[in-house]
Amino acid sequence: MTIGPIITSWTEYADLAEKLLGEAAHSIDILDNDLQALRLDRPSQIECLSRFLGRSPTTSLRIALRKTDVLRRQHPRLLELLSTYAHKFHIREIPSHLSHLADCMLVVDRQSVLVRFHHDHARSREIRDDEEASKPYSKRFDEIWDEGGTPISAATTGL
Repeated sequence: MTIGPIITSWTEYADLAEKLLGEAAHSIDILDNDLQALRLDRPSQIECLSRFLGRSPTTSLRIALRKTDVLRRQHPRLLELLSTYAHKFHIREIPSHLSHLADCMLVVDRQSVLVRFHHDHARSREIRDDEEASKPYSKRFDEIWDEGGTPISAATTGL
């Protein structure tokens, strides 16, 4: 079990997130405001997520967002990945009655967590390889996910 110190820098937060994503074997659950701080559309992150999703038929990536406009405008590679792996990669905009939630979390394999206490600040903490300490975050993500929301599709609709 490892519960890390408080993180206060955006760079350290993004680096830890990238490291955790690279270690994922079974599942990745993300609750975030708009994905900007995670920098998921960088080529190295897309490659990492692509490897993860292609690793096994049972891998799962779920992303719950408060706002999706940044995703649609600034994450074309992530949307392309969503199109390729739509059977096990899902993105939702959370329902408006949950928009007041201020924290963000990255849960990997239900045993490691990077939790940011408020979406406007880098202040966060990492829990590594501790299923028991990660359980409240996994459960909370599942509860938020089960509330539904608007599914995001990579397909462009139009004429």
